[in-house]
Amino acid sequence: MASDPSIAAGLPGGDDSLLNVPFASHSNTILALGLVAILATLIVPLPTMLLDLLLACSISLALAVLIVTLSSKEALELSTFPSLLLFTTLFRLSLNVASTRLILLQGDAGQIIQTFGGFVAGGSLVVGLVIFLILVIIQFIVITKGAERISEVSARFTLDAMPGKQMAIDADLNAGIITEAQANERRAKIVKESEFYGAMDGASKFIRGDAKAGLIITAINLLGGIAMGYSRGMGVMNAIQTYSILSIGDGLISQIPSLIISISSGFLVTKISSSHSVGQDVSRQFLRTGQPLTTAAFIIGAMALVPGMPKIQFLLLAAGAAAIGKAASKLEKTPAKTVPVSPNKKKTDKEPVEDLLDMDRVSVHVGVRLIGMVDPRKSNTIFDRIGALRRQFAQQMGIVIPLVRLRDDLNLEPNAYEIRLCEIPVAKGFLEPDMFLAMDSGTVQQKVDGIKTTEPVYGLPALWITAAKKEAAELAGYTVIDPESVFITHLSETLRRHADELLTREDVQVLIDRLRKNQPSLVGEVVGTEGEISSGILQRVLRNLLRSGIPIRELTAILEALAENASKTKNVNVLTEMVRKSLARTITEQYKDAKGKVAAIAFDPVFEHQLTSSLRQEGGELVLGISAETAIDLNRKAADAWKSAMDQGRDKVVLLCDARLRAPLAQMLARSLPMLPVVAYDEIVMGTEVTPVATISVAADEMTIRSE
Repeated sequence: MASDPSIAAGLPGGDDSLLNVPFASHSNTILALGLVAILATLIVPLPTMLLDLLLACSISLALAVLIVTLSSKEALELSTFPSLLLFTTLFRLSLNVASTRLILLQGDAGQIIQTFGGFVAGGSLVVGLVIFLILVIIQFIVITKGAERISEVSARFTLDAMPGKQMAIDADLNAGIITEAQANERRAKIVKESEFYGAMDGASKFIRGDAKAGLIITAINLLGGIAMGYSRGMGVMNAIQTYSILSIGDGLISQIPSLIISISSGFLVTKISSSHSVGQDVSRQFLRTGQPLTTAAFIIGAMALVPGMPKIQFLLLAAGAAAIGKAASKLEKTPAKTVPVSPNKKKTDKEPVEDLLDMDRVSVHVGVRLIGMVDPRKSNTIFDRIGALRRQFAQQMGIVIPLVRLRDDLNLEPNAYEIRLCEIPVAKGFLEPDMFLAMDSGTVQQKVDGIKTTEPVYGLPALWITAAKKEAAELAGYTVIDPESVFITHLSETLRRHADELLTREDVQVLIDRLRKNQPSLVGEVVGTEGEISSGILQRVLRNLLRSGIPIRELTAILEALAENASKTKNVNVLTEMVRKSLARTITEQYKDAKGKVAAIAFDPVFEHQLTSSLRQEGGELVLGISAETAIDLNRKAADAWKSAMDQGRDKVVLLCDARLRAPLAQMLARSLPMLPVVAYDEIVMGTEVTPVATISVAADEMTIRSE
């Protein structure tokens, strides 16, 4: 999760912004001392004056919690409420023990308990017991039970909704609607919601237990007090009168703060997240229109006409409702203040001109028929898969691809999509949203009907078939793929093909900074202030590797190779070849087939020697000194050999050659055969079995060396 305090707190500015409040910086110490004092209260006798002070604190704390709860805009603003509930419950129980000790020992528990017993209960045992029992029933059965049930259901629904919320966050992140920091903040909020409602479900048990304990403590005070009074020579009726008032007062002074806390918990768990408090939401929603209140005023006024009903009270209430309804109607009719906007002025005129220079590094434009496939509200959409693709790309290639923005485009064909880099289209494809792509894997025995098309990645012939024909096509030997997978595969291969263009200098700096935490000496030696190479050269080396399809996850091995060779040369291409040798194991594993063998297209030894002899230095780079005719013939034969290997079902084939030839050959074949990797002999790990699939040769009389 995010380490930002504002994120962790779930509040604007985080908890750290509140440390300037007096005593806030010592809150941990104060809380610890408070808990120690509560525990001490259970053991140490308290004077009546101190008990009155603590009882007043209990009532004040309960009222403060209620007011703060009503002022909160969402439940997570009081995420510490379950812990606060435990603290206040322990506080009240400790006061119960202290007051019970004074009642039984002294027959006096302070002024507050005496006042509650005498004034609230009217000095009557029966009245006091009835009021006390009513309060307990209201708290125990109505408020606490309801809050507990709401917390239980909310926790269950929050947990069930977490996967969907996480997917929605990933969708917004991939679409560029939110930043990474905002996504982390939302994820932290989801986790806190589940933890909060789960904790509230358990904390409600404290209130229920407190209510039960209150009944038992009141009964003990009453019976124990009568017994103690009688043992001291008091009459039975006198003992009942004295100790009943104290017992009822103690029970009431304990249950009233508990009731207030229970009401606060009920308000908190029933609070719907909004930008306003409970009072503001109620007033805004009730006063949105005056017609309901005016109707209610007429009904209330009509009740005054019922025989036997108090007329004055109902008429006053009707007049009040009518006045409020009239005021709400005036507010409803008052037009909202609007700023006049010129009809010829566009929104973009107010935007800074510099914002128009921003471009999406990676974007996908879709036609109108494909909009449903990128809808984040639906499951298994392209949004969801793009998030998984970014994670997979980071694991395989060692770079984090930028956020992929999805946009609808009316200028495209309805079922078309375009993959763009910096707003420039680099790939295009067509999808049928409600159909499946069926490709002939070479084992098809029976043809199926469908719409002819071309697979976008490799350009192979394929068919769009309906869902009803999917099973039949699979049984016939077709490879059947859903349209989302077709798109993701195309996007993945396109990004892989252009991975070098996606690696910016800022991305390189991020990679360096991550490695610097674990290997500072290596990073400092290679790209530090006194390093052998600059970050620009490192970026070009990494781009060369990505252009060849080589992952850059092993950044340590790359930097070690550069550290060994950077003092000899600053030529980027030469350094790239040195790095490739250090990544021989990675390269070998990348091109192994299922049997652990490397399928290779090789050169005839004589032809390879002639190619090596033709190498020349031009501008500090090695180039092949062969004629245009020989180059064309070489390209054609390499293409035929690669196609033949593909037709045999070999999906991994490399062109194996001498180390001196690798770079110039790769440069020459990049345009015509970008998907054919060119690998040097010393880039294959010793002991790896190489399977020759074709040999390229040119007759001696056809081989022409370019003359200068």
